[in-house]
Amino acid sequence: MKIKMLFVLILLISTTPFTAQNKQNRTLSGTVSDIYKTPLPFITVGLEGTSIGVVTDENGKFTISIPPGNFFLITSSLEYEPQKINLSDFKERQKPLQITLKKRKETDLSEVIVYGKTTAQQIKEGAFSVNVIDLSKYANSTTDVNQVLKRTTGVTIREDGGMGSDFTFKINGLDAKIFIDGVPMENFGSSMSLNNIPVNLVERVEVYKGVVPAYLGTDALGGAVNIITKRKNRRFLDVSYGYGSFNTHQASLVGSMSDQKTGFVVKLNSFYNYSDNDYTMYTNEKYNVILEKVQDGHYVQIDKAKRFHDRYRSAMGQLEVGFENRKWADRILFGLLYSENNKQNQLGATINTVKGGQWSESKYIMPTLSYQKNDLFIPRLYADLYTSYSKNTVNIRDTATYNYDWTGQWVSPHSTELDPGHNKYIYKNLVTRINLNYDLNSERTQSLNLNYNYNTITQNSYDLIKYPSQELDLPSRLSRHIGGLAWQGLWFNRKLTSIVSVKYYGMDTSKDIDERVMGNNNTVLSGTIVKQKKFFNYYSGSLALRYQFQEDLGIKFSVEKAYNLPSMTGLFGDGQNYLSNWDLKPEQSKNINLGAYYNFFLNNVHYFNIDVSTFYRKASDYIATKIVSVSGKDYYQMYNEPGVNLYGLEAELRYGYKDLIQLTVNGSYDKAINNKKYSDETNSQVSLTYKDQLPNRPWMYGNADLTFSKKDLIGKNTRLQVSWLYQYAHWFYLSWEGLGYKHTKDFIPSQSVHSVILGYSWKNDKYNWSFEARNLTNERCYDNFRLQKPGRAFYMKFRLSIM
Repeated sequence: MKIKMLFVLILLISTTPFTAQNKQNRTLSGTVSDIYKTPLPFITVGLEGTSIGVVTDENGKFTISIPPGNFFLITSSLEYEPQKINLSDFKERQKPLQITLKKRKETDLSEVIVYGKTTAQQIKEGAFSVNVIDLSKYANSTTDVNQVLKRTTGVTIREDGGMGSDFTFKINGLDAKIFIDGVPMENFGSSMSLNNIPVNLVERVEVYKGVVPAYLGTDALGGAVNIITKRKNRRFLDVSYGYGSFNTHQASLVGSMSDQKTGFVVKLNSFYNYSDNDYTMYTNEKYNVILEKVQDGHYVQIDKAKRFHDRYRSAMGQLEVGFENRKWADRILFGLLYSENNKQNQLGATINTVKGGQWSESKYIMPTLSYQKNDLFIPRLYADLYTSYSKNTVNIRDTATYNYDWTGQWVSPHSTELDPGHNKYIYKNLVTRINLNYDLNSERTQSLNLNYNYNTITQNSYDLIKYPSQELDLPSRLSRHIGGLAWQGLWFNRKLTSIVSVKYYGMDTSKDIDERVMGNNNTVLSGTIVKQKKFFNYYSGSLALRYQFQEDLGIKFSVEKAYNLPSMTGLFGDGQNYLSNWDLKPEQSKNINLGAYYNFFLNNVHYFNIDVSTFYRKASDYIATKIVSVSGKDYYQMYNEPGVNLYGLEAELRYGYKDLIQLTVNGSYDKAINNKKYSDETNSQVSLTYKDQLPNRPWMYGNADLTFSKKDLIGKNTRLQVSWLYQYAHWFYLSWEGLGYKHTKDFIPSQSVHSVILGYSWKNDKYNWSFEARNLTNERCYDNFRLQKPGRAFYMKFRLSIM
């Protein structure tokens, strides 16, 4: 009862209009822009000699409360030169203040260390539980977005192999949705995945845990990831090429051209990836990882083997043209994205499901239209609209007539040939997103956000061996409606931020099943094609609070009830490694998050940032993955666990010394406990796995990143940077810990991975070169169901950046 009363009290405080602002305080509004009149978001604007400060919004606007007295207004940013404005004539100002900033030629940390904060830090200090990763640090490395996200607190990424391999992504142990500029990544085709996108295409990555902003319109339980691509409002060109182990090639090109007079812009994003993925696999009897070959009709153990059928290549090109900074549009862009990939499939779900003839290819095309406008129709109404339509053609083939062993030789245990396979899938996807934000007052302390996301995916499947002319079409469809309304309020002179939101989830699914019995000449003997349908309809709500005790010290609290709707792969399979599960239900969870952050400086040269948070999730119909054997082959299948409780703690410490040293250390601990007490319908038999931890999932892991950088060490306008990266994952069981004898149970061992990156740039970062050594100690790294990942590898990269 006391807990409920406390919750009600918090809710009343957060939703009751209240301001403790002194009546004699004055309010000043303005806009910060660059020399091209482009609004600049996330610029710190504060009063010199005080702790009073605000951050500009997405449109470069700010409103600040000024107490009695004479002050100087200070702007601060790591990218732009500071501006200092005397406010002594404030009473005579009638129009909003217009501030123009120039780009810094060289970053002087002493100028910004007191007033300035990076964009990442400003977002982290908002009401949401969020980690923000600035990818400019990794621009010269050959890493992809997946590798960077692995080092984030609370994030687990389970990969099945090397480049292009399948993976699962979770935040705090629950499924999370991934977005690109606010649009769900699943709508961009299989080539646009986290382990494909090079870091050069991305400005930053925002990782939301639990409650997420309403504009994302997500249905995830654990949270969401929003990848913000580079959208610089000026001319620039970024070209890179990397080469490394396993015959890996990675190239990217990002560019933009604009005409300030007409507002016409052209933007280009593109990349190409290729790898043989022919890394060495090893037998490890201790962990029951056994590689085998067939000799004299029997399987015998071998010490090691190379992957021989795991090549992967992908390419993507995206062109956008439109206008920016016009009276009728802040930005309107017409885009066309094309991508394709070709992937050989070496393994199924387990280490000895060896394949030698299966592969898939995908060709994807998507036109897009996006529109953003501030003060649309009425003042303070911001609109962000997006729509796209895509077609993805996927062919999955298996030309092997026999099974294979790890030597790459044919194996025919039953002395019979296998039937070849060729299945074709055509996916058509329509996406529409409407995001409206209205500021209820000119001070922008109260705002409403309305968001609606609709997407429908139709899958048409064809068996081209059985029906070569595609005369039989078995369609499946998945449609989602997700709407949200959020109210954000700033109280107590902006010290308290509250965000209250409600959401609607709707999902409509259908599929055709061929139940016909065929005779000779394809005549139908009995049965028909049956259509099955399902519809889900849910509502939820959330509350997020942040209280700022002082400029660099605050606490956060959030609570929500959330849903995660099944995916196309979960419901219908992928025709390759995942089996369908039409009975898969949406998972739901009640989530609580509590966290705190603190930033401080010592002698204006030492910087510290501490983030600590804890969480609790009570989930039902939790979506997990198991292995299912069909005709002697192993496949994945998603299924529902009736009840799971998840809880955990995570912490991150950042330290910086001038611009010479940066150190980040983080750790995560999260348990997922089976909460289904009874194993029978009469509730009389207590389950043997009740209160056990869920198997086959990491529960304790951490990272460290130590970087040294020095300017002008090897010549003027040069920079030398050395980074040491460390990743640790604690061991965990592959099956339920309460079943069987522990000393005989299979488990994935504890793993420690060390990597080093050496980077050198000259001509003020125009030319860049880097060398990267991953997994220096050649650690045997295992992941999902003991599938081994690549060992020691080396990469080099050259990058040209013209601003």
